[in-house]
Amino acid sequence: MDFILYSRSNCPLCEAMEEELRPFIERYGITVKRQYIDNEPELVRLHGNKVPVLTLNNETLCEYFLDSELLLNAIDKNSH
Repeated sequence: MDFILYSRSNCPLCEAMEEELRPFIERYGITVKRQYIDNEPELVRLHGNKVPVLTLNNETLCEYFLDSELLLNAIDKNSH
Protein backbone atom coordinates (compact mmCIF):
# COMPACT_ATOMS: atom_id res chain seq x y z
CA MET A 1 0.00 0.00 0.00
CA ASP A 2 1.42 3.33 -1.07
CA PHE A 3 -0.08 6.02 1.13
CA ILE A 4 1.18 9.53 0.41
CA LEU A 5 0.35 12.59 2.49
CA TYR A 6 0.72 15.70 0.33
CA SER A 7 1.33 18.73 2.50
CA ARG A 8 2.85 22.17 2.68
CA SER A 9 5.29 23.74 5.10
CA ASN A 10 3.76 25.56 8.08
CA CYS A 11 0.35 23.96 7.50
CA PRO A 12 -1.57 23.31 10.75
CA LEU A 13 -4.10 21.05 8.99
CA CYS A 14 -1.25 19.01 7.51
CA GLU A 15 0.36 18.58 10.92
CA ALA A 16 -3.00 17.62 12.43
CA MET A 17 -3.62 14.93 9.81
CA GLU A 18 -0.12 13.57 10.30
CA GLU A 19 -0.80 13.26 14.04
CA GLU A 20 -4.16 11.57 13.40
CA LEU A 21 -2.44 9.04 11.12
CA ARG A 22 0.05 7.91 13.80
CA PRO A 23 -2.27 5.40 15.54
CA PHE A 24 -3.15 3.82 12.18
CA ILE A 25 0.54 3.55 11.27
CA GLU A 26 1.30 1.89 14.60
CA ARG A 27 -1.76 -0.38 14.71
CA TYR A 28 -1.90 -1.52 11.08
CA GLY A 29 1.76 -1.22 10.11
CA ILE A 30 1.03 1.02 7.16
CA THR A 31 3.61 3.39 5.71
CA VAL A 32 2.70 6.97 4.89
CA LYS A 33 5.20 8.98 2.86
CA ARG A 34 4.99 12.72 3.45
CA GLN A 35 5.40 14.70 0.24
CA TYR A 36 5.80 18.46 0.45
CA ILE A 37 4.34 20.22 -2.58
CA ASP A 38 5.83 23.69 -1.96
CA ASN A 39 8.62 23.42 -4.54
CA GLU A 40 6.85 21.07 -6.95
CA PRO A 41 4.84 23.07 -9.53
CA GLU A 42 3.03 19.99 -10.85
CA LEU A 43 1.93 18.98 -7.34
CA VAL A 44 0.87 22.55 -6.57
CA ARG A 45 -1.22 22.46 -9.75
CA LEU A 46 -2.79 19.15 -8.71
CA HIS A 47 -3.39 19.86 -5.03
CA GLY A 48 -3.05 23.63 -4.61
CA ASN A 49 -4.75 24.70 -1.41
CA LYS A 50 -6.52 21.36 -0.87
CA VAL A 51 -3.72 20.13 1.39
CA PRO A 52 -3.39 17.98 3.27
CA VAL A 53 -4.31 15.30 0.76
CA LEU A 54 -3.99 11.61 1.63
CA THR A 55 -3.77 9.28 -1.33
CA LEU A 56 -3.53 5.53 -1.73
CA ASN A 57 -2.14 4.14 -4.98
CA ASN A 58 -2.63 7.57 -6.61
CA GLU A 59 -6.30 7.83 -5.59
CA THR A 60 -7.41 10.58 -3.22
CA LEU A 61 -8.81 9.30 0.08
CA CYS A 62 -9.07 12.52 2.09
CA GLU A 63 -8.58 16.25 1.65
CA TYR A 64 -8.20 18.71 4.54
CA PHE A 65 -9.30 16.25 7.26
CA LEU A 66 -8.71 12.55 7.91
CA ASP A 67 -11.72 10.34 7.27
CA SER A 68 -10.97 7.42 9.59
CA GLU A 69 -13.70 5.23 8.14
CA LEU A 70 -12.41 5.66 4.58
CA LEU A 71 -8.88 4.97 5.76
CA LEU A 72 -9.90 1.78 7.57
CA ASN A 73 -11.85 0.58 4.52
CA ALA A 74 -8.83 1.23 2.30
CA ILE A 75 -6.52 -0.62 4.69
CA ASP A 76 -8.92 -3.56 4.87
CA LYS A 77 -9.52 -3.68 1.12
CA ASN A 78 -5.81 -3.49 0.27
CA SER A 79 -4.47 -5.85 2.91
CA HIS A 80 -5.85 -9.02 1.33
